[in-house]
Amino acid sequence: MQVYRKQVEERAPVTTTILAREIGVTPASVTNALKKLAEKKFLVYVKYHGVRLTEKGEREARRLLRKHRILETFFVRFLGYDEASACSEASRIDYYCSDSLINAMCRACGHPTRCPCNKPIAPSEECCRE
Repeated sequence: MQVYRKQVEERAPVTTTILAREIGVTPASVTNALKKLAEKKFLVYVKYHGVRLTEKGEREARRLLRKHRILETFFVRFLGYDEASACSEASRIDYYCSDSLINAMCRACGHPTRCPCNKPIAPSEECCRE
């Protein structure tokens, strides 16, 4: 998701150093993770030049980011969380939540288009066209 946020939302270059600094790990750890994602065709990694998401990678990142932002919205609206706490909690579970659970939360929240941080929430074709 961090690569997507930098590449697509911020239109910024994505390097291992930038990613390592933002997520608080070593550049070597980031490099290892990027190589694994490249093997799965989620991104293109060029040593010393950074990374670029593939179409497959962008689709998956949008799906995961939607989960995260729907969770944040649900936590703020229904559970009274503040934005920072909602983001922290969503980060712990977003990967594990099924699409059907997220779609139910989306419906309960009235198909929001923005999360509590005012970032866009991508609509789901199966959920948000209703």
